[in-house]
Amino acid sequence: MDTANDYRFIIAEDAVNRLRKIIVNWQLPYHIDKNKALKIVDEIKSRVMRMKYSFLPITLLLSMREFEEITNYSTELSKILLQNKPIGSKKSKYQLLISEIRYSLWILMGLKHRFRFGEQNLPEYAIDVIGAEIFLVQKHSSADKLWVLKCGTEKFSFTVVTNIPNIRKGEVRGVAILPPVEFMGIVSEAMIATDPLPKTFKGKIIPFNRINISDVRAKILNIVSRK
Repeated sequence: MDTANDYRFIIAEDAVNRLRKIIVNWQLPYHIDKNKALKIVDEIKSRVMRMKYSFLPITLLLSMREFEEITNYSTELSKILLQNKPIGSKKSKYQLLISEIRYSLWILMGLKHRFRFGEQNLPEYAIDVIGAEIFLVQKHSSADKLWVLKCGTEKFSFTVVTNIPNIRKGEVRGVAILPPVEFMGIVSEAMIATDPLPKTFKGKIIPFNRINISDVRAKILNIVSRK
């Protein structure tokens, strides 16, 4: 298996690099132990790179203890970086950083389950598309053709800025969890990636045949091209 060029490892490595950059240039309005955080990030990266250049078949790759170690280190890192404290007046700036931390940790914690899709190297295997209920739909205050959605499950939630006009409160849609982007003061943490789905998909990984694959692939390839 050509693990060195697998999109899942490329996106995971990008997530580690995002975390390191945020920690080195720490701007959130609370103190962290930067040395401890950087040490954990380096431990995560060493394991990602070890697997990336292992060239093992998928069955042996999935048996590597590094996956569990990455999850454990990421959990420890989240406790350092995501402290439940007020972020003050620079909410948009800080929210973008917090959302990027959340995205990066999500990518790392879910790395093993994405390799269960198999050896085929497809861009859409590199991120998660999760079924989320639409809790709120409102117009963007600064853009006529954009809507702001609050969506999620009982366990997690996302803000999504979209140009899709016909989304309704109460629908379940697949949301692709992507690097956050700010749209005129509002941080979007995911992208709508499906048509309306049955309620049973809420909180679940969405099958690829239900996803707007071309849109998801384009986003992944854009991340890879910027590395």
